[in-house]
Amino acid sequence: MKPLLEILVPTFNRNESAEAAIESVIDCNDQRLTVRCNSNGYEPNLEKFRDFDSRVKYDCFESNRGPQANSIKLFNETNAKFCMLLSDEDRVNNMNYENILNFLENIDKNTQVIACSIFDQITNDYYWKPSLRIMECNIHNYVALSPLPTYMTGLIYRVESLKAIDINTLTNPSEANAYSHLDITLHMLRNGKLRFFHERFVEKGADLKFGGDGYSHKLKNSSKNSIDDKYMDLNPSVYGPKARARQFYYRENLLNKLKSEISPVSFLIGKFNYIDFFYKSIMRSDQLVILPKKTALKNETMTAYLDSRNKNENSGSKTSSFFKLLLRLPGYIANPIFFLVSNINKLIRMAYMMKLILVQKIYKD
Repeated sequence: MKPLLEILVPTFNRNESAEAAIESVIDCNDQRLTVRCNSNGYEPNLEKFRDFDSRVKYDCFESNRGPQANSIKLFNETNAKFCMLLSDEDRVNNMNYENILNFLENIDKNTQVIACSIFDQITNDYYWKPSLRIMECNIHNYVALSPLPTYMTGLIYRVESLKAIDINTLTNPSEANAYSHLDITLHMLRNGKLRFFHERFVEKGADLKFGGDGYSHKLKNSSKNSIDDKYMDLNPSVYGPKARARQFYYRENLLNKLKSEISPVSFLIGKFNYIDFFYKSIMRSDQLVILPKKTALKNETMTAYLDSRNKNENSGSKTSSFFKLLLRLPGYIANPIFFLVSNINKLIRMAYMMKLILVQKIYKD
């Protein structure tokens, strides 16, 4: 019989952490729950899981093929009814795992994606917990409200529907494609809904400062000195100003391709959301990554614009042109414009949410 839920763990160069992630699933003594791990290179410490038992599947690439290839392999090979990505930094809760399994066994067939709460073991509190004001989400609500964090762990996909979409395109190996798990969710919601699981199942572990399949951090130990200690040692190729601008154009283009399937109001708010998130991310990128000295932010973002056009990742829309202009304008002009756009977005989102809650209340009554 098919497993009910398979945990997918892409990893690279963090074998001790990946081992703990795998074992957290094994400790959940239930045949409905399995784990599948793939490494982007040979890791002797993980080889013991290759022929471990029927609940564990392990494999590796001979050489590093990048994070997208790793995820695609896991998605293509899972044979469970549902699958969930789990960062090799994170764990699953082996005390209350029956609750998520029972939840999945009784969920309606229209539900395509489930977003789990994320509990932080370090702070002993929830890192992220979905609002109780909204229990489910369609494609229009998803675009308008952006109800999910960018964190990779915790999204459960219905495998049958997952394999019906073009996973290869949505996980294409572009440096602009940093959030393929969110884009997969977007496309799956074209044929169903997103539900939220509010109980404790996904456990966020301590952030590791190097390695990792997604290259979120440096690939090796940092040589930071004490002057740089205030900075998070994140990877500029993911969190730097050029990378963030590329990510904006990529995701705005993806949204544009779905325009006919999204309500005009949701579509407008979605565009505002991207401007809001990525402009702020670019402006504070020097607080998150250690940039080379004399990095010219405007030059970086202009290079990103040209790259996005050359790689056909730019929609050429008015929104795209406005974002480019916003990044090129002097701060004393751009910042007030952004402040205005950001606050207009907040008001529209608030009105959208109030209407949604009212409709849900009337429907419930």
